[in-house]
Amino acid sequence: MVSVTIAFAHHKGGTGKTTSCINISGYLALSAKKVLVIDLDPQANATSALGIDKNNLGESMYDVMVGAVKIEDTVLETEIENIHLAPATLDLVGAESYLYRINNRISILKRSIEGIRKYYDYILIDTPPGPGLFIINGVVASDYTIVTLDPGVFALEGVETLSLIFDDINESSGVKINLRMAILTRCNKASLFAKIAGRSDPVKEIRKGMKGFFDSVFTVPYGAEVYEAQLKGVPISHYKPKCKAGVAYKEIAEEVMR
Repeated sequence: MVSVTIAFAHHKGGTGKTTSCINISGYLALSAKKVLVIDLDPQANATSALGIDKNNLGESMYDVMVGAVKIEDTVLETEIENIHLAPATLDLVGAESYLYRINNRISILKRSIEGIRKYYDYILIDTPPGPGLFIINGVVASDYTIVTLDPGVFALEGVETLSLIFDDINESSGVKINLRMAILTRCNKASLFAKIAGRSDPVKEIRKGMKGFFDSVFTVPYGAEVYEAQLKGVPISHYKPKCKAGVAYKEIAEEVMR
């Protein structure tokens, strides 16, 4: 078994990276795929969303990124069958300054996962916002990248900025970043009155604008069930899989498996 490694990335916060990473991992797990989620965000939201207490951990991704332990020494079982987690803590903030002082700083994560890829079908990496070394390590370690966006007026500008960041990585390191898929999260349908008034649907406009950047573009409707599932420490697939957001994430997971 050799895993497919996928980074979830955007330089902005609040675009649904963690939510998408966790919920896709849930549907992959239901399809009997062995999944490792790597939490590379100091906020450790992916760790919490999988039911792990980020305030009561031993080794974490901080220790991996500073070279103190191997990643397999951090991996935890979760309550979700087929999902393992390499957790994060707030300590991870301190690792970035260390990385700037060493060579090959952009490929620390890539090298760390080489020895464990054979144990998983999929490795999903949740990256933090900002154009720092963690997001760079995440995308460099990955076979392809999923970009998450909110359906705001600046969504397309965000994609263009992210594309420039990835072009810079390519120029400086020779690593080609493969932007495969985009997910528009928390989408609301245009109201009947908006349609009657002839106002454009922003989601449709954004989808049209992203066609040149990605092979496929998916939308996930807003659903309170997503946040309820996170509070319970489980993916939507294991909480309310038939809600609209759950159905959307199931479709995305099926595309990932294809």
